[in-house]
Amino acid sequence: MTRQIMIGEANKAASFVSSIIAEYDGAAHATSALLAERYAEGKLDRPSLLRAMRAKLEAFPHGFNSWFIEQPKALDGRQEELRNNADLSTNNEGLFAVGYSRGSDGTISHGTYERIEDSEWYRLPIDTGKGALTNPFIYGVGDNPPLIATVAYPVKSGDKLIALTGNAVDLTSLSAALSTVHPMGTGRVTLLSAKGDWVVNPDKSKLATPYGTDVGSAELKESIAAQTAQIVPTMSWADGTDVQRIFLPFKVARFDTTWIAVVDVPLDTINAPLNRQFMAILIGLCLVLLLVICIGWLVSRIVGRPIQRLAVTMDALANGDLATTVAGTARTDEIGAMAKAVQVFKDNGLRAAALEQEAVANRSLSEQERRRMADADRLRAEEMAQATMGLGEGLKHLAGGDLTFQLDEPFAPDFETLRVDFNAAVSQLSETLRAVADATGGIDNGSREVSASADDLSKRTEQQAAALEETAAALDQITVNVANSSKRADEARKVAVLANESAAESGRVVANAVDAMQKIEQSSNEISNIIGVIDEIAFQTNLLALNAGVEAARAGDAGKGFAVVAQEVRELAQRSAKAAKEIKDLIRNSSVEVHGGVKLVSDTGEALKTIEGYIVAVNQHMDAIATSAKEQSVGLAEVNTAVNQMDQVTQQNAAMVEETSAAGATLANESGRLRELVSQFQLGGALRQTAFVMSAGTSRHPVQSPVTRLAGKVARAFSGNAAIKESWEEY
Repeated sequence: MTRQIMIGEANKAASFVSSIIAEYDGAAHATSALLAERYAEGKLDRPSLLRAMRAKLEAFPHGFNSWFIEQPKALDGRQEELRNNADLSTNNEGLFAVGYSRGSDGTISHGTYERIEDSEWYRLPIDTGKGALTNPFIYGVGDNPPLIATVAYPVKSGDKLIALTGNAVDLTSLSAALSTVHPMGTGRVTLLSAKGDWVVNPDKSKLATPYGTDVGSAELKESIAAQTAQIVPTMSWADGTDVQRIFLPFKVARFDTTWIAVVDVPLDTINAPLNRQFMAILIGLCLVLLLVICIGWLVSRIVGRPIQRLAVTMDALANGDLATTVAGTARTDEIGAMAKAVQVFKDNGLRAAALEQEAVANRSLSEQERRRMADADRLRAEEMAQATMGLGEGLKHLAGGDLTFQLDEPFAPDFETLRVDFNAAVSQLSETLRAVADATGGIDNGSREVSASADDLSKRTEQQAAALEETAAALDQITVNVANSSKRADEARKVAVLANESAAESGRVVANAVDAMQKIEQSSNEISNIIGVIDEIAFQTNLLALNAGVEAARAGDAGKGFAVVAQEVRELAQRSAKAAKEIKDLIRNSSVEVHGGVKLVSDTGEALKTIEGYIVAVNQHMDAIATSAKEQSVGLAEVNTAVNQMDQVTQQNAAMVEETSAAGATLANESGRLRELVSQFQLGGALRQTAFVMSAGTSRHPVQSPVTRLAGKVARAFSGNAAIKESWEEY
C-alpha cells in the first residue's frame, strides 16, 4: 500500500514537471514551424524575427531566454556583409543570432549569441533533426545562479536546415512547487535528470551535481536501465531521519529524455498504520480476555455453586452433623457422582455413629478392643477427610475450567475408586473438548474455504452466464448471416447454371456462324471462278470484235455497217472485262475479309469454350459453397441450441453457488462461536488455533473474455458436434 502511495505521488510530480516543460516545448515547436513556413513564403526577415523572439519570452513568466541562431549563409546570404553588427544582431561569424533574456528583476534585455557546435543545445537538434531537451545546468555565477534547461528545435524548409530556435526554462519554480508536496503528510519529492544530476533538492548546493555513490545509487542505476520504479528500503536524511526512497523514471513531454522522480517518506510515517493496527489488536485481545474472565466467572457460578454446597455438606458431616441432607445425588454428571460419594461418607458416618453407640452399649468389651476400634474409626475418618479434600481441590480446578488437573496422591483403598473415576472423568472430558476444538478449527477453515470458493465460483459463474448470453446473441446473428449467405450462394449457383447454359448456346451460335462464314467463303470462291469465265468470254468477244472490224475494213463500203457493230461489240466486251475485273477485285477483298471474319469467329468460339469451362468450374465451386453453407447453418443451429442450454444450466449453477456461499458463511460463524466456548477450558498441550486466511496467491483461473470465447466457438462451429463437446469440456 505504501509503495502504491509513493508511486502515485511520484507520478503526480512527473506529470507536473512534464506539463511545465511541455508548455515551452509547444512554444518552441510552434515557433519553428511558423518560421519555416514564413521562410518558404519568402516573408522571413530580421525585424519580424526580433519581434517573435521577444513576444515568445514575454508569454512565459518563468522563461529564462528566447533565441534564434542562423545556419551559415542560410537566411539571406549577408553573412560576410553584416559580421559583428550588434545593431542587426549578428555575431562574430556574421550569423543572425538574436536572443532575449530575463534578468532577476524581470527586465528583458537583448543580445547576440555565438555558435558553440559541441554544446547540447546546438548539437542535439541538428543530429536528430527534431526537438531536444538539454541536461539542466547552472547558468552564470553569484549567490543564486539559476538552474536552467534548454528546449531547442531545428527550423527546416524541406530538407534545408535554416536555423535553430528555442528557449531556456528557469527550473527554480519546480523546486518551489515540489517543496509543497508532502507524500503521506511528512514525505518530500525531489527530481533527477537523465544523467542522474539533481534538478530539485532541498540542499541547493547539490543542484546540477551527480547523485554519486550515496545510498541508493545502485537502485538509481537499475531504475534508469530498466525504466521501472525501484525502492531503497532504508536511508537517512541530513537531519538523521530514517526514510524509504523510491525512484520513478518518466518521459519528459515529447522528448526522448527520461528524468527520475524521487519520493522520500519517513519510516515512522510508514510504520504508523502498523502501530495503530497493533494497538487495535492489543485492545481487542484485552477485550477478549475480559470476556473470557466474565464467561469463566459465569461458568464458576453455574458449576461451582453445587460444589460449594457439597463442600458445606462435607464440612457439616466432618463436624458430626449427620442429619444434614446431601443435595445433587439425583444428578448423572460428575457433580452427581461426587454427591453420591458424599452420601457414602454420610452413610459411613451414620454407621460410625451406630458403631459408637454400639460401643457404648457394649462397654463390657475390653479396653484393647475399644482402642482398636477407636483407632480404626479415626483412621477411617482421616482417610475420608483426605478423600474429601482431594475431591474438593479437584472440583475447584474443574470449576475454574482447568481440565489438566489430576489427583496424583492415592486415596485410601475404600476411596481410591473415587480418585480414579474422577481422574478418568476429567481426562475423558479434556480429550472430548480437545477433539471438539480440533474439529471446530477444521470446520472453521473448511467452511471459510468453502465460502470463499463459493464466492469466487459465484463471480465466475455470473461472468460465464453474461458471456454465454452475449455468445448466444452473437450466434443468433451469425446463424442469420450464414443462412443469408447460403441463400445467396444458392442463387449464385443458379445464376452460374444459367450463365453456363447461355455460354453453351453462344458456342453453338458461334459454330453456326463459323459454318455460315465458311459457306460464304466457298460461294465467294465460286463467284470468283464465274467472274473468271466472264472475263475470259469478254476477252474472246473483244478478239472476235477486233477480227470482225478487220474483216469489215477489207470489205470496204459493204462492211462499214458491220464494222460499226463490231466496234460497239468490242467496246461492250472491254466494259464487261473492266467490270468483271472490278467485281473480281471486290470479291477478292470480300474473300479476304470473310477469311478474317471466319478466323475471328473461330477465335470467338474458342474463347467461348474457355469461358464455358470457367463457368462450369465456377458452377461447381458455387455448388460446393452452397452445400458447405447449408452444413455450416446446421452446425451453428446446433451450437446455438447448446449455448442456450449452457446458459440455463449456468444460471441454475449461479443460484446454487449463492446458496452454498450463504450456508458456508453461516457454518463458519457457528464454528467460530463453538471455538470461543471451547477456548474457555484449559485442555493441556498446545491447543491448535486455526483461522482462515485467504492467501494473496490463491489460484484464480482467468476468465476468458466473451469476444475470445465467441471467436473460438464460431471457429469450432464448422466442425459439427465436436464443437459442442469442446465447449462442454471448457465449461
